[in-house]
Amino acid sequence: MELPKLNPNRSVDAVLWDFDGVIARTENLHVAAWQRVVRHVEIGLPADAFKTAATEDDRDLVARVFESAGVSLHTSQVLSWCAAKQEVLIQLLKMAPPIYPSVPDVMRSIATQGIRQAIVTSTWRANVQATLGGSKLLELMEFIIAKEDVARPKPSPDGYRLAVQRLGLPPSRCVALEDSPTGLSAARSSGVSVLAVAHPFSPAESRGGNWAGGARVMSDLSQLATVLAASELA
Repeated sequence: MELPKLNPNRSVDAVLWDFDGVIARTENLHVAAWQRVVRHVEIGLPADAFKTAATEDDRDLVARVFESAGVSLHTSQVLSWCAAKQEVLIQLLKMAPPIYPSVPDVMRSIATQGIRQAIVTSTWRANVQATLGGSKLLELMEFIIAKEDVARPKPSPDGYRLAVQRLGLPPSRCVALEDSPTGLSAARSSGVSVLAVAHPFSPAESRGGNWAGGARVMSDLSQLATVLAASELA
């Protein structure tokens, strides 16, 4: 297959979007979904039991939470709880898609520049589709690499390697937008350039220390077009 032609007038030919924390603020909805699902469980779960719901695998999280309360779940029970949570989460995402305000315009602007776009996420494809399905933003994406597409989630580079393969581009001609050390590590390990995103009032904005590992941190995605035109990225 012939590789797509590279544009010598810019340093980036494709933008790879993370989903949770970059495209949409889903953290509170993950927590809310779990709280609704377990609200009738009478084993004294603490109020903050699911505070890591947006960053921890559902299966690991629910097994750990119940174990801490003295209840050991069978694998089938873990999967049942996860399915119930996922059903509630999809309803919440469709009801009020939590897309960051700047994202739609930025995605459209990138598309007009002829820069290719895709999503590389550790969440389920259904979550992305539920959130973006009514916005027509999915039409701007060539594909979604989701949780079910790779054996190992971030920080493994598997998702980014698959994305680069599908694009048919050198990794150095792609840039990943990530909001966590885990995601940034995954992209870097695949050879993809990175930009850290810290939307105002997002969890990433409040992270202390050098969480971005030296990557440029963007609090305003409207700067993206200018940054993409730069000759070097982290």
